[in-house]
Amino acid sequence: MMSIILLQLCCKGTNMMHIYQGEYLSHGDGYAYSLTLKKDSLFTFKKTYFEVNSACQGKWFPLSKDTLVLECDEETNVLAPLEMDYMSERVLKFIILSKKSLRIEKTILTRQNLRIKAR
Repeated sequence: MMSIILLQLCCKGTNMMHIYQGEYLSHGDGYAYSLTLKKDSLFTFKKTYFEVNSACQGKWFPLSKDTLVLECDEETNVLAPLEMDYMSERVLKFIILSKKSLRIEKTILTRQNLRIKAR
């Protein structure tokens, strides 16, 4: 009985990863956010404020039905935290607004449509 419940939970998480995979963007006057979620639980997140670019890569997972958590990989460069463009927040929470939009703090990122080439 317990193994069936664990299997269902595992499959739900995997299914959510499939639903939310893709590229999300937000930009405005002096800022731009870019988030790529991959089905294999990897992500790339980039923020730009005026001339400062910050980025991190790592793994993501659904925390609940309305929250995704992104955990940035550990930085291998020990001096990186001293640099101006270092992303100091290493665990990020995105609120799921819909299948096409996520929010981090007050910024809403919108999923970009995948264009399928006609043959």
